[in-house]
Amino acid sequence: MAVLISNDAELDTLVSPDEIEGAVACTMAHEGIARPVEVSVSFVDDEEMRGLNRAWRDIDAPTDVLSFECDSPFDEDIPEDEPVELGDVILAPGVIATQAPQFDATPAEECRLMLVHGLLHLLGYDHLNDEEAAAMEEREAEILRELARRRGDDPSAVRIGPTTRHHDE
Repeated sequence: MAVLISNDAELDTLVSPDEIEGAVACTMAHEGIARPVEVSVSFVDDEEMRGLNRAWRDIDAPTDVLSFECDSPFDEDIPEDEPVELGDVILAPGVIATQAPQFDATPAEECRLMLVHGLLHLLGYDHLNDEEAAAMEEREAEILRELARRRGDDPSAVRIGPTTRHHDE
C-alpha cells in the first residue's frame, strides 16, 4: 500500500500522517482489499476546494471532501501483483473544522470521517439514495470504531450523523 499525502498550502491537517496511512490500511482491510493499492490524500484550502467543487460538481461552494476514482481494486484485468491506483481523496480541513461542531464532533473526528468517506467512494460506495447512504454510513461507523480501538479510544464513543445524504443538492 502506498499513500501519497499532499499539503502544499501547509494547512493544519487535523490528523497525523500516520493516522491517515492507518485509516487507508484499515479501510482496505475492512473492505477485503488485499492487493497493493496506491492512494493520494490531499489537503487544500477552502478556495481551492470551491474551485474543484465548481469544476467537477457544478456547485459553487467549498465542500469537505471530494473523491476522484482511478482504477478499481476489483478489476480483473489488472494483474494481482500490480498496484492499483485507486484515486485521490481531497480534504478541506477549514471546512471540516468549521462543520465539526454541527455534528457534535471534534475537527479530528470529522476529518477521520471525511477521510474514510472519501476512501469508500474510491471503492465504489455512493449515497444517491437513502438506502445507499445508510449502507455507506454503516461501513464508515464500523471502520471508525476499529480506528478508535487501534488508537486506544472507546469505540462506543464513535458517532456519525447523517452526513452522506445530500438532499439539498
